[in-house]
Amino acid sequence: MDFTRAVRIQEELASRLILEWAGGEVRLVGAADCSSDRLGKHIAAAAIVMALPGLEVVETSQAVRRVSLPYVPGFLCFREGPVVFDVLAKLSHHPDVILFDGNGIAHPRRMGLASYVGLQLDRPSIGCAKTAFFPYRVPADRRGAWTVYRNKNGEPVGCCLRTRVGVKPVFVSPGHRVDFGSARKVILACSRFRIPEPLREAHRLSREIL
Repeated sequence: MDFTRAVRIQEELASRLILEWAGGEVRLVGAADCSSDRLGKHIAAAAIVMALPGLEVVETSQAVRRVSLPYVPGFLCFREGPVVFDVLAKLSHHPDVILFDGNGIAHPRRMGLASYVGLQLDRPSIGCAKTAFFPYRVPADRRGAWTVYRNKNGEPVGCCLRTRVGVKPVFVSPGHRVDFGSARKVILACSRFRIPEPLREAHRLSREIL
């Protein structure tokens, strides 16, 4: 992998991101997640569409690809992006927003998986990561509490959000065509436990494939 070229691509793509919510009411929420096999030769992806407010499952899809790149922090979009495009293309419903187990602009070059896929498809997308790329301040221990999450330049890139009392927060960042407030509200609307339900189910389905 040509990392110098990969960095240039990410920086160029990041300059094209739109961080504004232009959609209306969110009725359908999509999510995509990936799992690798034990030998590291294949990546399986699962996508799901759920309806709000009850989070009923509307549709699921699956896809598998051979691994073409190793895992390198900061370049996950090039490793998982192809199979994510495959699995999303199989959906017949078009969700109003798509969630990803990863980052949006909370990334060294503002190009996490959520931003990469959202931009390429020109669809609203949100990153919801379990670990932080940058230092953060823990929010109060109540559902909905949040603190601003900043990159090394001090720029806000998302929020550290408490989705459930007594559990660790998640790190929510806009991907594409979503603003900070809308990203936070969507994640809370989808969360019964720590991780939003669409992502929990997409993760389970991706593991089942392998």
